[in-house]
Amino acid sequence: MIAKNIKGKSFKGCANYVMNDTAELLEAEGVFANSTKDMIRSFAMQRSGRKEIKQPVGHIPMSFSPEDRHRMTNDFMVQLAKEYMQEMGIKNTQYIIVRHHNTDNDHLHIVYNRIDNDLKLISVNQDYKRNIKVCKKLKDKYNLTYGKGKEKVKREKLDNPDKAKYYIHDAIKSVLPDCKNPADLRFALLELGIKLDYKHKRNSNEIEGVSFRYNNISFKGSQIDRKFSFGNLKKAFEQNIEDVKRRGREEYLREQVEQNARKEIETKPKNPSIGGIELTAEQWKTLTDGGFIYLENMKRKDYTGSFSAYIFLNDEKDKALFCKENPDEFVKYGRYEMRIRDKLLIENGYITKAKVKWWGGINFQYPYLWKEKKADTEYKESWRDPRIKEAKKEKKEQIIIPRKNKKRGLGF
Repeated sequence: MIAKNIKGKSFKGCANYVMNDTAELLEAEGVFANSTKDMIRSFAMQRSGRKEIKQPVGHIPMSFSPEDRHRMTNDFMVQLAKEYMQEMGIKNTQYIIVRHHNTDNDHLHIVYNRIDNDLKLISVNQDYKRNIKVCKKLKDKYNLTYGKGKEKVKREKLDNPDKAKYYIHDAIKSVLPDCKNPADLRFALLELGIKLDYKHKRNSNEIEGVSFRYNNISFKGSQIDRKFSFGNLKKAFEQNIEDVKRRGREEYLREQVEQNARKEIETKPKNPSIGGIELTAEQWKTLTDGGFIYLENMKRKDYTGSFSAYIFLNDEKDKALFCKENPDEFVKYGRYEMRIRDKLLIENGYITKAKVKWWGGINFQYPYLWKEKKADTEYKESWRDPRIKEAKKEKKEQIIIPRKNKKRGLGF
């Protein structure tokens, strides 16, 4: 069993990575798990409470030895993952546990929110040191295989100098992925109580060798493991730098995609809502085309309950009117039999080109009907749009001929 603790910036990038085509979601806590997008939204919503935290994403890949494959049921893997999180202090927060089936060795991924449910930050200080101890504790507890080579050695049965040698080995292995130069490795190991010394060439300051000391016991790098000679460590530093650049490029591209997606959402015109219900594009088109729709469970303005009704718009398309019956049904109103919608528009103070039955319903006519005052018992009618006449009148009243200027020959 091997685990690695990774911190990141983007829940979207991390969730999309772990929820690949071979992924099997084993457990989700505190997130909507209907889709990857729902998971991302759930993580992002809680993360928004601590926007100053630059790396809110916790990601733990955890793999198991092929020798233990027959034991790796989904339930057992979830149990190991949850015990690992408990021992690492990852509590009271959102997480998902995802199993992958894309490699020969069984492995899973834990993605968790470093901003816990109380908006406190889950610390990752000394996580590489705690990771070594926790993995060892769980392997011993469940008698899991230590893996190939040095991983199979039972550390608790060793005596010095081998005990110190394997402690140094495990420490270097845990911190090396985060080191980009010799100084990074020196300070990382110093926190674990290991002193690192570099050997320099006589005629230059170039490093040619490395040694490690723990509990007053020293080893050359190659004595710990061939891959820990300085030549191989230097290659590891260079590879880590390339990995950081690659991840930086990928992160930059992900951020660009996210920014473009946000801009598209922000600039996309939104359909209005009626009674607390956002209309679909199709519903809004029906209304603006002069049709009507039926909505259920709309909220009243005074929040006293909900109601359902037919809805249509006035001629200016800036006001919604409600009625309990089909607004295109006809009713007797005054001297005409007209649509319910025309009756409601007249009663609400609008001038409307009403559709009325003519000659006993054989055909239809379209007079303009309105009330001068809402309290009037009868409506006015005209076969021409009265608004045009009123507009001409207002325009005429605005034309003023200044008499003095006219006398001087400067008039219109």
